[in-house]
Amino acid sequence: MKSYISKVLGKFFNYRNEDIPSFLLHSLYHDGTYLPFTTSSLKFRSLACVCNDIVVNKREEYLEFGSGLSTIIVARLIKKNKLKTKITSIEEDLGWINLLQKIVDEEGLNDFVKFIHAPTTKSESIENSFEYNPASIKEQLPPAKKFDCVVIDGPAAWERHKLNSRVSNAAILEGRTASSCTIFIDNADRIGERKLVTILSAELSLKPLFIDPTFAVLVQGIHYNFII
Repeated sequence: MKSYISKVLGKFFNYRNEDIPSFLLHSLYHDGTYLPFTTSSLKFRSLACVCNDIVVNKREEYLEFGSGLSTIIVARLIKKNKLKTKITSIEEDLGWINLLQKIVDEEGLNDFVKFIHAPTTKSESIENSFEYNPASIKEQLPPAKKFDCVVIDGPAAWERHKLNSRVSNAAILEGRTASSCTIFIDNADRIGERKLVTILSAELSLKPLFIDPTFAVLVQGIHYNFII
């Protein structure tokens, strides 16, 4: 019973402080096709931090693991603020990409978004991990491109046999982050994501900051404050 109550309270408190962020994102959320907001979506506070970082730190190459609400919101932000930012979005589910691509097409956001379809395969080196297919990533993600804003919210990792699936994203990021870069990790309270935070922190010699218990950020280089 105690464990159940803790989970319920945790869910409630993790969604506190959402009023101001949701107000700030109001026009981006509602200016266009209705966007479904679910338990899989980034919280508004998390999304507001990402949008703040893109604007105040002039991020130009945005990479996300896991397409969704964030893809459209960031694309709308780029269009609204006339930014130079380009989105590279890696997603395992082709049907989901097609749904989002339809929104991108209808709203004239094609110049800002590139989807990479990378089905997941069982990892040979990490237990309980289904990683983005390495061949798909190698073929579609230019090795020389450096990203200055990264959001990790994929692949799916909520099932026990997939709980370490996002750990493999560290290998994809190796050599692909700019000297000034922000890396956001959602679901940072889960086992696999905690491992990912530890690995990236060690590789980049950075101390993670937890915006809330479920959302961690690593910041490399000089930057302006983007946290709400």
